[in-house]
Amino acid sequence: MFGRILILFTLGLTSTFCSDEDVTLGARRNPPHHSSEEELKDLVVVSMQSVVSLNQLVTELTSRLVKVTLTVEDTAQQVKQLRASLTEETTNRNNQIKDVAGQFDELKIDSNVTIAALSDKLQVIEEQLGTEIVAVEEELTTLRDEVTRKNSAVSIVSAEAGLREASCSKVCAGSTGRSTSAWKYYSTSGITITVDMSACDFVAVPTVTTALEGRTSHWTTTGSSEVYSATATSFSIYIHKASGLRTSTALSWNLNIEWVAVGYIC
Repeated sequence: MFGRILILFTLGLTSTFCSDEDVTLGARRNPPHHSSEEELKDLVVVSMQSVVSLNQLVTELTSRLVKVTLTVEDTAQQVKQLRASLTEETTNRNNQIKDVAGQFDELKIDSNVTIAALSDKLQVIEEQLGTEIVAVEEELTTLRDEVTRKNSAVSIVSAEAGLREASCSKVCAGSTGRSTSAWKYYSTSGITITVDMSACDFVAVPTVTTALEGRTSHWTTTGSSEVYSATATSFSIYIHKASGLRTSTALSWNLNIEWVAVGYIC
């Protein structure tokens, strides 16, 4: 740009000189109105003014060029700093991503280890439970065998409703009680009582054996072993005494029926 300004300045001076020469020639042809000294003086003044203006223009352009240069350098420096900052930020982000990935891998490994440990513990617990279950089943089998053996100790060879499974047989016994027997009047020479055996849970009429127990004189009576109206839940007994027997006398003698029943519960 500075070169262009110098060329323009040179062309301007040449033009000026040419104009002056034409003026001089014209003055030779035509008589001048002013002296050549004054014209030369004016020409020098104009040239100096042009040089000053040109210097000012060059100074201004140089200042602008310096500012532009500084601005470009500042911009380049800022771009450089921005690139460096961006590179650093990218590196930090990559490092953070690597750290997170590493932590995730560690967590995954820990989780796998924990799951494996829990699986091992669960397997051990299952094995222990399996062993305990086997032991309990064996114990139950032993108990069943024992119950069957004990039940099989009661052997029923005949029954009114027919034979059933031996494991369903049961022996049940009781007493009407010395002070709680519910004796009832039957005749002037006899009394009766109904024995409840529903707690035995018999499903058929059992075989019942009875005896009269008391404090005194019951050896003089009859009927204590004769069972009447037997069902799965009850039976009746009639006690006879030739000289007469009242319910109050039976209670005072503590007379009661002791009984044993053998039957099926299933």
